[in-house]
Amino acid sequence: MTAVAPPRLAPLGALAALLHLGFDTASRAFTATTPPYLLVGYMDENYRAVFELLGITTISVVTSFVYGVISASFATALRQTPGRRAVKLGLLYFGIWVVSGGFMALTRLDAPAAVVAGSLLCGLPRAAVLAAVMDRRMARP
Repeated sequence: MTAVAPPRLAPLGALAALLHLGFDTASRAFTATTPPYLLVGYMDENYRAVFELLGITTISVVTSFVYGVISASFATALRQTPGRRAVKLGLLYFGIWVVSGGFMALTRLDAPAAVVAGSLLCGLPRAAVLAAVMDRRMARP
């Protein structure tokens, strides 16, 4: 039996980044579904000034790229994980989302609890879709 080479990280990361960017774009329709790093109106004034200077689209693209690389790296690392790999990836992605978004909310945002909760919970469908797509891109061990 020959070993299957892992997928290349760059195309996998680009795909994950596009998925993140798509979710960012769709979730910005409502404040309560906007990702924490795009809740510019609730940021302290120093962060708000930087984010407004760069533009929300630029922030979204850069953040999506970073999350895409992280997503692809974890998918590649868990490529040979037995069992329900997509579920494990989804939980990992959602955990990263809650920790990073929660930290941002605690340190840089002055948003109502309902907005923060909605923002963090909207990471659940993102994580599920991303995990399913990444799982399908992984060669079975």
